[in-house]
Amino acid sequence: MKPKVFLDTNILMDLLLERPGFEDAAVILQAGEDGRIELCCSYLTMANLAFILRKNTTPARLAPTLMQIQSLLDVLPMDASQLELACWINGRDFEDILQAVCAHAAGCTHIVTRNPADFRFTASKDFAVDLSTFPAVCTPREFLNNK
Repeated sequence: MKPKVFLDTNILMDLLLERPGFEDAAVILQAGEDGRIELCCSYLTMANLAFILRKNTTPARLAPTLMQIQSLLDVLPMDASQLELACWINGRDFEDILQAVCAHAAGCTHIVTRNPADFRFTASKDFAVDLSTFPAVCTPREFLNNK
C-alpha cells in the first residue's frame, strides 16, 4: 500500500512562493504525480491558500493556481464529526488540530509540515481520543529520508 500523505498549508506555500525548502516539497509533489504516493490536503488548506495568495495576485491568477493544486492533490472534505473530535484535542493551534483530524479521518499515513511541533497534541481528560492512531508527523526532509 502506498503512503497517503497529507500536505500542510505551509508545504504548499513553500512550493507556490519558492520559499526556502521548496525543493524537498517539489520532490514530494513529483512522487505524487508519479503515483508513488497519494497526496492530499483539506478544504481548509485551500481556503488558507486563497487567503494568503490573494494578497499577492489577481483573482484571474488565483483561480488557476487553486485549480492546479486541486488537480495534483485529493482535497479532503471536513465535516461536523471532525469538528467535534477536534474540540476534544488540546494543542497550540486549533487549525492544526482540524488538519490532523481531517488527515486521520481520511486514513493518511503521514502529515508533512515545516512545523511538526504544531502537531503535538494531548487528548482531553473528558473524552477518550487515541492519538496514537493519528498520522505520523514529519518535515519534508524527514519524509524523504524515511520513505
